[in-house]
Amino acid sequence: MVPALSRRRLLAAAGTLAATAGAGTALARSADADAGAWPMAQHDPGGRSHAPDANPPRDGVAVRWKRSVEPDRGFAYGASPAVADGRVYAVGDDLLVLDAETGAVEFRVEREYRSAAAIAPARAYTSPTLGVVGDDGTVGLHANGGVDLFGRQAGLERWTTAATDSAGPLLGGVEIESPPVAAGRTLLFSADRGLLAVDASSGRVRWRAAVDTPRPAVHDGTVYATDFGEGVVGYDLVTGDRTFESSQPTQAALGVTAGPSQLVVATDSGLAGLGYGGTTRWRFRPDDLSRDRGAVALADGVAYAGFRGEEDDWLVAVDTADGSEVWRSPAVPESTPQFAPPAVANDTVYVPAEDEGVVAVDAADGSVRWRFDPDGAPFPFSPAALVGDCCYVVGPNHVYALEEA
Repeated sequence: MVPALSRRRLLAAAGTLAATAGAGTALARSADADAGAWPMAQHDPGGRSHAPDANPPRDGVAVRWKRSVEPDRGFAYGASPAVADGRVYAVGDDLLVLDAETGAVEFRVEREYRSAAAIAPARAYTSPTLGVVGDDGTVGLHANGGVDLFGRQAGLERWTTAATDSAGPLLGGVEIESPPVAAGRTLLFSADRGLLAVDASSGRVRWRAAVDTPRPAVHDGTVYATDFGEGVVGYDLVTGDRTFESSQPTQAALGVTAGPSQLVVATDSGLAGLGYGGTTRWRFRPDDLSRDRGAVALADGVAYAGFRGEEDDWLVAVDTADGSEVWRSPAVPESTPQFAPPAVANDTVYVPAEDEGVVAVDAADGSVRWRFDPDGAPFPFSPAALVGDCCYVVGPNHVYALEEA
């Protein structure tokens, strides 16, 4: 259970006062280091989608609470919720912010945003900044909602950068945006067909790299990105200087996840392990499976990703020591327009499944532990956020907090 913090209202007011007075107060720690949070899509700057300290429902599932929502993503899976400081941030037709324990509405922003949210500490404020992609560009919001003045949120928007030119795939007229990444006090956006590093306090663009990449991954001060023509490239998080490049294992790199000792690269033919020195350690290229875009989860030396078969799609587990297949599961991951990111905790893999809600899969053998598909929902759920003993997901009509049955 995620605790609700009693000092929230004080922090909300203090954040707005700090903005007005220009006070420079740094947070003591980064939201992405909080073990009781899922502060961005894919959980952490490396994009591993792994919450080792969480204990979400494993053997059965029940609804702790649900709240009505109108996600705007056509027939594709919705944006992953973010969870931090006792709140759930769900992006759809508007931004809905809920108490993580009870589901009570804390505040609502009646604007449409085009990506999942990421929460980063901001030097000039006592409260974090919520980074998100909007129609007018990348946006930084007061994560606590500002101050409620006669029913309106004062001090909500902190900054907006230049308008974006998304290269995301389309389905039903809805763009699937790459989610922002929070790395310390920096927010990283894949926008304007490039990579932007933005100061979480001011919205100032610290640096820009001309690389057409999906969600980047951060490890040990380096931002790793993929370019279909160049392979994997790396930039210094602070300066933006290019410090790494590797055309191995193939130039057709479609995504990257940063693990403790290696990068796991999604390619046009499968997966590959790339050492931080640039050497290819292993390749996984099965003859009967293929792959295109979609995030890869990484937990305890195993990579989890969606693959296409001749007749069916599969969730596949790959050993990152040697690239061997551990198992493939018939829990079919949502694959349109790209494979939905799995999430891992409690020896279980959680994945939005095509026309079947969300599915929990045993991490040891790929067997299905449970399926949650209320009312036979025709559209897929969002990727899961795993915090405490809850699995938070956004369905076609509701935000759900799921717990052990």
